[in-house]
Amino acid sequence: MRAPLSGKRLLLVAEDRELAALVAGAAARLGAEVAGVKTGRAALAAVAARAPDAAILDLPLPDVRGSELVDALARAGVAAIVVSGVHRGARAAEEVRRLGARDFFEKPFEVAALVAAVARAVGAEAPALDAAAPDEVTGARPLERHEAPDAIAASFGDEDAGGAAPALLAGLAMPLPAASAARPRSLDAPPRPSGELAEANVPRLCVALHVGQATGALTLERGPVRKLLLVERGVPVYAASNVAAERFAAICVRLGDATAEAVETMSRAAPDERLGDALVSRGLISAERRLEIVQAQVRAILWSTFEWREGRYAFQPGRPPPDRLDLRLPMADLVLEGMRRAATLPRLREELLPHVHLGPAPDPAFELYALKLRREEAKLLALTDGTKAVADLVRLSEVPERDALAFLQACRVMRVLEEVERALGGTRRIGFM
Repeated sequence: MRAPLSGKRLLLVAEDRELAALVAGAAARLGAEVAGVKTGRAALAAVAARAPDAAILDLPLPDVRGSELVDALARAGVAAIVVSGVHRGARAAEEVRRLGARDFFEKPFEVAALVAAVARAVGAEAPALDAAAPDEVTGARPLERHEAPDAIAASFGDEDAGGAAPALLAGLAMPLPAASAARPRSLDAPPRPSGELAEANVPRLCVALHVGQATGALTLERGPVRKLLLVERGVPVYAASNVAAERFAAICVRLGDATAEAVETMSRAAPDERLGDALVSRGLISAERRLEIVQAQVRAILWSTFEWREGRYAFQPGRPPPDRLDLRLPMADLVLEGMRRAATLPRLREELLPHVHLGPAPDPAFELYALKLRREEAKLLALTDGTKAVADLVRLSEVPERDALAFLQACRVMRVLEEVERALGGTRRIGFM
């Protein structure tokens, strides 16, 4: 596999850890040595210590004006690429380029296109982005339709919770190259495309997949339980689980669309045929009903992981199989509805402290029009202008405490809301309504 960024040092400046992990993983697959920092001052210090070959900046930053950092990088001869969910449009792109940036991406953006722009900026041959060609960013090939079920269906008895992870989705993507041991002490470790769920929960990972317009497989493991979500350009297209109750056949039987005996008979008669295809071809369910069942299956598999705080996650870039259903499951709907259904009151109270003030985020991962808000939620959102603490918002809400907290936390996860310094009632602040 070609490695156009081999020997190149990339500085990644971003507060969003999950999104940074996707970008770092894609750049590492092109051979880059990636280091990450979260603030502008840390970035300036890193450049002063040893200028990288290129930098990706997620603007705005909490402590330094973006123009100052872009200008500093340009003067140091560092090829800078800017991404932003706040600065948008042709005028923003023109301004960051005038300051010295090589390229500009609005959120959401394709991670593959971003790292290809980095390659061009440092004078390397950019990888091909043609979906019909082999994936030059990841070395991946399209996932065959039988591979995900085979990979996820590991026996519970094969390994204990502390055993080595199975070779999930073998062939979907090439392994990451080993990280270089030589790294300036002033830089943080680069974000990883895998890690512990205690540090990055599933809803936040889903939001990062949307913002990065990622295509590939998110694998989630907790003890012997393994679940998988395939996304294409940040949209879920498939899910699988080794929990028997979450298999398509079990769901069909539970919903009364097929009997256990009929499923067994069809499996024996045509072992290589997918059950959904068999049910439709024999007239037992309609194609529309099959789609409804699969959509429910994907939701159930994903939502069951929303409260996981133990276990591991890993993201492997790659292209899903072309032979698949068109699920039409927007990520915004999955995250919001999943938080409504799965969030527990004790966990919400831990994550949303009563004294915290919430206000509109400048760079929401999802626009408000993409959210299917209930009437009570829209009214609650209008109150989150920074003048009220979480405890005040709960008291003013027209729904029970758990429902109010679940909605507020979902908005935080989707970066529609953010924690702010307390705003006085007389101050001017942009609200939602």
